[in-house]
Amino acid sequence: MENIKFIGRGKELKKLKSIKGSFFLVVRGRRRIGKTMLLRKAFPMAIYIFIWPDKSLQWICEQICKENNLPDFRNFKDILEYLLNKNKTIIIDEFQNFLNIDKSVYGEIQKIIDERKIDHKPFRIAVAGSSYSLMNKVFNDSASPLYGRRTEEVSLDNLPIKDLFKEIGFSIEEFIKLWVVFEGVPYYYELINKKISAKENITSLIISKEAQLKEEGKTVLSVEFGKDSKTYNTVLSAIAEGKTKLNEISSLFNNKKNEVGKYLDILRKEFKLVRKMTPTTEDPNKSREGRYEIIDNFLSFWFIFLDKLRNLLEQERFGEVEKKFEENFNSYIGRKFEKLIILLIKDNVLLKEFDFEKIGRQWGKFEGEKGKDAYEIDIIALNKEKKEILFGECKWQDKIDAEKTVKKCIENSRHVFWNNENRKESFALFAKSFSKRIKRVGGKKIYCFDLKDIERLIKK
Repeated sequence: MENIKFIGRGKELKKLKSIKGSFFLVVRGRRRIGKTMLLRKAFPMAIYIFIWPDKSLQWICEQICKENNLPDFRNFKDILEYLLNKNKTIIIDEFQNFLNIDKSVYGEIQKIIDERKIDHKPFRIAVAGSSYSLMNKVFNDSASPLYGRRTEEVSLDNLPIKDLFKEIGFSIEEFIKLWVVFEGVPYYYELINKKISAKENITSLIISKEAQLKEEGKTVLSVEFGKDSKTYNTVLSAIAEGKTKLNEISSLFNNKKNEVGKYLDILRKEFKLVRKMTPTTEDPNKSREGRYEIIDNFLSFWFIFLDKLRNLLEQERFGEVEKKFEENFNSYIGRKFEKLIILLIKDNVLLKEFDFEKIGRQWGKFEGEKGKDAYEIDIIALNKEKKEILFGECKWQDKIDAEKTVKKCIENSRHVFWNNENRKESFALFAKSFSKRIKRVGGKKIYCFDLKDIERLIKK
């Protein structure tokens, strides 16, 4: 799958190729998302420079000169000026690494850009970085020399589900098993062996003794956290294991809620690794029902099936790790299946006849026969103007009885207080397969989607 890096990247590629004149371009995105290949596709004649995280600046300069047949320059500023004077476009990869190597380089680049602007000399520099927090320090901190110097910015996200499914050539069930681990990260799909099953691919790439991605989670986190990795790893591990509320996570830190709250805010705002969820019908700024989840599928999987079992991995008891994976993978898919369905609704693949403004999960409490009781609904979608509300349930199971499932959903819907007097209700069920489908219950419209329906709509 040589070209998978550029699926769904047409918009970004078009934007980069349309840039005229001088530019200082910033491309952001998580590790493996395809930043480098996008830049090289957009600027095929550019000089590519990689900033090693663990080498001295002098070593890096020597390497750049050797690789590009340049004069023997001793500092980075001279290299840039020489290449710009030769009218070259320059790509600098892992740009944030200068923070640890020699941050004075940023001041030198600022001076080059400012002087060339004054002298009306062209400059074409594109930089890429995998660390969200460190790239923020370089470009968003007002004390940074490069603050306000970028002329263009592109953020790369996961590849769209629809485009990805069409490319990789697996059945919908096998594709979902891959997606709940690798999500929309191009590099991971390049490693997929189409001749074996999704589970076999996951085992060979992540879990087995020779697994290529066994340390991937640790690498991603070490880039972001550095010396603070122990604290943040503990928080992320707790969330992955199901401790999603502040008080549950705080129990691992002597119930210091204020301290843990600060860690969670940093993970959300600085690192973009965690999101805070609130019931969909509530105002997120006022709701007291916050839950946290890890945004990235791969990290979620890595914490549950590798980090949690590190004692077994250290003893090379890989057979036991694989057994744990086999026993628990299905329930893991079930949790991520909800996320996939929500994204397909947002992307207008499923239920496209609606126009929802807000979609997410719903939970809460109500007065039951024995006091306070709780309810949960997998998906709720809202259109405030039309007063439309859709309730959805996701079941990663075969032969679901739609009538039985939807009756339970209708019962839970009565505890959702949102335009109760005049709202238009619909219900949707998503499952691997149904033993019995229904179209209406008590005058309410019911939508049933099995894997064949989802595959057909993705391909449409």
